Amino acid sequence: MEEEIIEKVGISIERYREVMRASKPVLSLHSRHKTTQEELISGVADVDGGDDRRQSALLRLALDDVLDSLKPKESLVVRQRFGLDGKGDRTLGEIAGNLNISREMVRKHEVKALMKLKHPTRVDYLRRYVV
Repeated sequence: MEEEIIEKVGISIERYREVMRASKPVLSLHSRHKTTQEELISGVADVDGGDDRRQSALLRLALDDVLDSLKPKESLVVRQRFGLDGKGDRTLGEIAGNLNISREMVRKHEVKALMKLKHPTRVDYLRRYVV
């Protein structure tokens, strides 16, 4: 097939390969791809409870995706407030001290983030991963 295209267009094989290489889609190194994440989770060893571990890992990745869709401070406040960063729940005062803002500002970020998290699009996205 390549030969037919090269003959019809009248270009060299090197030029054809160069054009084909340039026409491939460029993927960002910073973007997340759902299939890649699921393939990563599929690598979890098949032992007793493997499906449960796989499902919880997928839910964790989906939760990270949803939290990453928030503004940075909102995401940070929710992660710290509910212990999603692995360091346990924190009070408004502790979070305020970490971010050098008032407790009231932490509360406002929390309320705004929770309102965004209740949006049907985000809820439906997470609901797919809850058994």
